[in-house]
Amino acid sequence: MSPQKTYRLMAGMAIAMLCLLGVAIYSLSRLSSGPWTRKLSAPDIQASAHTGMPTFQLESNGENITPAYFEGKWTLLSFWSYGCPPCLEEMPALNTLALTWSGPEFRVLTVNWDEGEMLDSAKRFLQEHEITLPTIYDPKKILKNAFQVNEFPRHFLIAPDGKIAWQATGAFAWDESHARDQLLKLMELQTPESASDPVE
Repeated sequence: MSPQKTYRLMAGMAIAMLCLLGVAIYSLSRLSSGPWTRKLSAPDIQASAHTGMPTFQLESNGENITPAYFEGKWTLLSFWSYGCPPCLEEMPALNTLALTWSGPEFRVLTVNWDEGEMLDSAKRFLQEHEITLPTIYDPKKILKNAFQVNEFPRHFLIAPDGKIAWQATGAFAWDESHARDQLLKLMELQTPESASDPVE
């Protein structure tokens, strides 16, 4: 190979290495520059917000998961994936919310739809960060498709009557008092006592 071709090859390899390094630095800066999480904004509660649950059925951790599974208590259903950095940053805050909650009967339930090596990584992440939230593993994406989740993290607040009271997309600072206050306010507005029948 002539010196000129060798020079061109080495120059091309150097440029490729610089491009890869630039991508790596950009990715790291996206993860480290400022938190993904933000405060839970005041929910926009309207009559149409109280919607019915979709139809679904799946087995997870020995339990039969159907719409009836969510009746009887407030449930924050959160969809996440190991390949979603905002989801991973949000998980410890969700865990803190569940562990420190005081108020109406309430649980945080997460749904992970990873499979294969990604699923193994997701389970390892929960263990390493001591995340004790109950998790529904949905590799067939039954719940993901039923709830039409196309962006994540995605959250649904389900009322004790099995209806969806609120939903949002984004990573939130669930461990802050502002988020807790907003959830309590929403629960109060959505209680059966507050939804009186219209006067005829």
